[in-house]
Amino acid sequence: MNPNIKYNGLFICRGSASLLFATCLLLMGCGKKETVEVPEVIRPVKMVQLVSGGAVEVVELPGQIFPARQANLGFEVPGQMIEISVVEGQIVSEGQLLARLDARDFEANRDAAKAQLDTAELEANRAQSMYDRQATSKQRLDLAVSNFKVAQASFEKAEKAYNDTFLRAPISGVVAKIYVDDIVNVRAKQEILVIQDNTSLKITVDIPETMGVLAKPGLSFEERTKRLKPMVYLTSLPNRGFPARITEIASLADPATRTYEGTLVFDRPVDLNVLPGMTARLELTLAGDENSAKKETYKLPSSAVISDEQGVPFVWVVDTRSMTVWRQSVKTGNLVGSEIEVISTELSEGDLVVVSGVHQLRAGDQVRKFEN
Repeated sequence: MNPNIKYNGLFICRGSASLLFATCLLLMGCGKKETVEVPEVIRPVKMVQLVSGGAVEVVELPGQIFPARQANLGFEVPGQMIEISVVEGQIVSEGQLLARLDARDFEANRDAAKAQLDTAELEANRAQSMYDRQATSKQRLDLAVSNFKVAQASFEKAEKAYNDTFLRAPISGVVAKIYVDDIVNVRAKQEILVIQDNTSLKITVDIPETMGVLAKPGLSFEERTKRLKPMVYLTSLPNRGFPARITEIASLADPATRTYEGTLVFDRPVDLNVLPGMTARLELTLAGDENSAKKETYKLPSSAVISDEQGVPFVWVVDTRSMTVWRQSVKTGNLVGSEIEVISTELSEGDLVVVSGVHQLRAGDQVRKFEN
């Protein structure tokens, strides 16, 4: 048997043929390339919105929801409570009876005081009539009038004590909490129940002293609301905001936290069961210098501006439709604290500019808003 094979006019050994065939198969297999898809990286960055003369920065502050009005109720007098006529969660109207004490002793004291008042009034009238006829002295008249006034004050006090045995709603709202049961002795001023008016709600936040320094002085609460555009976001519903109105800002700092308590009111949504005690966050929009006359001048955090290889400063601008970034050259102005002025006729109010992670970005990179 011939150990050789004729191939294209050449004789090769069988072993070499096998090696050649295997090599061809290997080369054919190597010709197939598998493509591996690399997921696109979306970079989280902080960004601000431009306005003429400055940048808009959104500041978030944690807070808690409270009713706009709340009444913590108790009896003004001590006694035995014999009835609570409401339950927790019940809606009540202003003036409605909520609870009452055993009023028999208070009623007796009131009636006795009324009798003394009637007697004192008759005596005062008699003394006045006699004085008018010059049948008695001015001193006796003054004494009778004085006794009448004392009796009148005693009656008013006794009548108030009797009325205080009935606990009535000072506001319309919901019975949020009841602290005691029926038929129990209670002290004066002891808290019995709480009524909350939830038709509107409020949020309280601790404002850092740095923000207090930045606040423009001399503005009314209405002007501050318009300037800061406060929005409330519930922790359980983070994507829906509720416009709020500033109603109070403490001028005395908390000695422990060095913060100032702020209170804002917002309307309760009709389609959601927003309850006092829920946690939320408040978003405030901090704008730059509104008095700047240069419409092409903006203030940005200095971290937003970087330079290219030729030393030309630029910023990364976000395309809000594709959430990708593009480079815009700028001129720089004054550096004030942590902010720098940038000048560009290519930038416009409302543009989003990246202010963090700028050195890692490239043109066309996709970004998203960094969430703390």
